Amino acid sequence: MKILKIMMILLLLTSCSDKKTEKKLTEFDKILGKENSETLHLLVSEFENDFLKRQYPNLDIKSGYEKFVTEISENKIEFVEFSEKSRNLFYESKLRLEIYCVNDSTWIEKNPWNDKTFLVKGRTKCLNPDGTFENGSMEMPFNENEITKDSIKEKYKYFVESNYNGKYLKALNSISSKSEFLKSFYKIRTDFGVIESQLIAEQMLRYKVDFDNYYIKRLVIIELRY
Repeated sequence: MKILKIMMILLLLTSCSDKKTEKKLTEFDKILGKENSETLHLLVSEFENDFLKRQYPNLDIKSGYEKFVTEISENKIEFVEFSEKSRNLFYESKLRLEIYCVNDSTWIEKNPWNDKTFLVKGRTKCLNPDGTFENGSMEMPFNENEITKDSIKEKYKYFVESNYNGKYLKALNSISSKSEFLKSFYKIRTDFGVIESQLIAEQMLRYKVDFDNYYIKRLVIIELRY
């Protein structure tokens, strides 16, 4: 009888533990998918335990997020130093393709409309919901007296634009009703695509978001860091 009671208690604890695990898997995570959610979780962890602790050693995690966002809003951080681990994790992940259409190749051509300038051109690829890729293109004129060909090629090597069919925007839509900031941000993100990080940081501070919030942390990582 005693053994039976112990077994029933263990089963009850296991059941409660399973329910807690289910609650942690939000609709946002479900839409992103297991692999992408795990990637994002690792990026958040790496950001907190590597960058924030190095950048703001005297602040706790929540205060570190707020300080980081404040400095982004004031244009005090022009370049975020990635750890090699997190940089490789993101750039090699499927998550990146769910967020962005990315540049696949870059080259330089003469500008047929202006013989004093060149064109930096690129071929883009955009992940579709069925797993196939849709190809696109981008081009931008530049003056070699202002920037070298190698520099402009390197800059546009990392050119991105919003993947409107990706899982990230769908996941963002699923949480857009949770706060006024998320509602406003989702509308701006779908209307205008990729937004300058300084503007997003200003919005976060204006709405006084909770930097301990599960979703806000993930938006900081995606929108302000990558």
